[in-house]
Amino acid sequence: MQSEEDRGKRFSIRTQHNNNCNSSSSNALRIAGTELGYVFRDFLNMEPTSMLIRGLPGTGKTTLALELMQLMHDKYNCFYISTRVSLARLQRYFPWIIGYLKDESVLSYDKIEKDSVIDLRLGSAAGTVELVIDTLINKKRAFVVLDSWDALAKEIKHDERMKMEKTMITVADTNDGFILFVSEEPEMNTLSYLVDGIVTLNVRDYDGVSIRSMYIDKMRGVALYNNNYAYTLLDSRFTLVPIQYNCTYCEYRDDEDDNGNDDGSSSGSSYRLFHVFDAREGFVSTGSRDMDVMLHGGLRYGSTLLLEVDPGFDMIFLNAILTCMIANSLNSNGKVMLDALDASLSSMMGSILPFCTDKVKNLTIFTSSKIDVQAVYEQWLNNKRRRKSKSINSLPSIVNVSDSNYTSIMLERYNELKRLDGMSIEHNDSNSKESATATATTTATAADSVDNTRRSILLILNRMHASSSRMHESMLLTNAKDNGDVTVIVERVGSSNIPYVKSISDVHLRLWSKSGVHLMHALKPNLGTYAILLDRERGYPSYLLLRMV
Repeated sequence: MQSEEDRGKRFSIRTQHNNNCNSSSSNALRIAGTELGYVFRDFLNMEPTSMLIRGLPGTGKTTLALELMQLMHDKYNCFYISTRVSLARLQRYFPWIIGYLKDESVLSYDKIEKDSVIDLRLGSAAGTVELVIDTLINKKRAFVVLDSWDALAKEIKHDERMKMEKTMITVADTNDGFILFVSEEPEMNTLSYLVDGIVTLNVRDYDGVSIRSMYIDKMRGVALYNNNYAYTLLDSRFTLVPIQYNCTYCEYRDDEDDNGNDDGSSSGSSYRLFHVFDAREGFVSTGSRDMDVMLHGGLRYGSTLLLEVDPGFDMIFLNAILTCMIANSLNSNGKVMLDALDASLSSMMGSILPFCTDKVKNLTIFTSSKIDVQAVYEQWLNNKRRRKSKSINSLPSIVNVSDSNYTSIMLERYNELKRLDGMSIEHNDSNSKESATATATTTATAADSVDNTRRSILLILNRMHASSSRMHESMLLTNAKDNGDVTVIVERVGSSNIPYVKSISDVHLRLWSKSGVHLMHALKPNLGTYAILLDRERGYPSYLLLRMV
């Protein structure tokens, strides 16, 4: 039976995880939260008179309507007329509107009297039209959401329905108002030719993954450079995922603030030292708080992560994911072995070195590129970031290999690093025993030193290689797992190696993109789908994950 203490620990861990999830999602929502206003800004600024939101039940039509109402409350007096749900239920579904209604006083009607959410579930189509017209005429600049009009109008004859709809739109136009229709009949409605704008919401399946999609059918008077967006209903909000094409990080500039601080806390777009994320005991941090939260702590010691990358996936996003892992491990005094066999070495080094301390000496890069190490060294010495470091004599260890000897040399280097680690641990253990009578501060320092030597080695393999190398690869992966080290394998979708790598992986993430949105789907364990958002505010390659729900 579980003790009270054990239950308390479990509750504490679960609470901390939930808080981290909320914090991570709020950061991603903050980054993506302005996209909706950006997409609808030009259309709404033209002061149209009508719009139709259509889609099947559960696609988020009401959520979008409420979001647009909130966007326009400064310009209009807003009213929500429901034919389906009461105000109380609406507030349960969308708790964020409670404070909005109370604080903003946007939805005031004089009772029906004090509530602007009018429940017409028992009303008639004629009565509803009369109320809409009355509101548009008597309430100055009224923004009326009619949700859902077709629940009543489907019982009306076609000609009479068309007449009612034309009347409401004409009255809105005459009185500087706006009427927003919400419809659950995506194909069978009569409003398409009458309204100024049409938005269709649906859920599409991509290789077994369901993604919500907003399609802009029409925005009268607005040039549409993109009409298809992915969105999420996380936290009962309608959040469009920003489209990020050809993303690059800013040019370098001196990143010290006016006080000479260099901790990355000040705003701006300069390069900054990578902020280290501490991992839970028994885990290696991915260098991303969102990824660590998603994986319930990071990458467990001895685990293997498969990143299965779609050919259309932007490599800048992949580099951000890998750079976070590498920079976090190095700045935590860990060791990293990186296979850059198929990558541009200068590009990889440029993505890593400017954001690290002198601990870059713990990075070993395997490459088949013919590279002038001395030239790289001189370039690194002249880097402004490097000149601020306490030591300027550190560079990664660059190992030139070929396809034929790649895995055997990597195995040799890995065993050498583990041997040196073992010697370092024995040395620190000996020092700890000799200093047993020293001060508490000295003891703590020695303990930290021992802990640092026990950090897992992070191996990043760009791809599995020829079958002739499989023996060395298997030995490397087996040794890494047995020693508690973490392996990250990057493979392309459709690779012949995928079945083998899946069988040995503890975590399997698929990276793919659709319509400019870059997505991560956690297949093993099944943790859902996330949009990847580059975070430019930190001054180094970083990203956020936005849960797609």
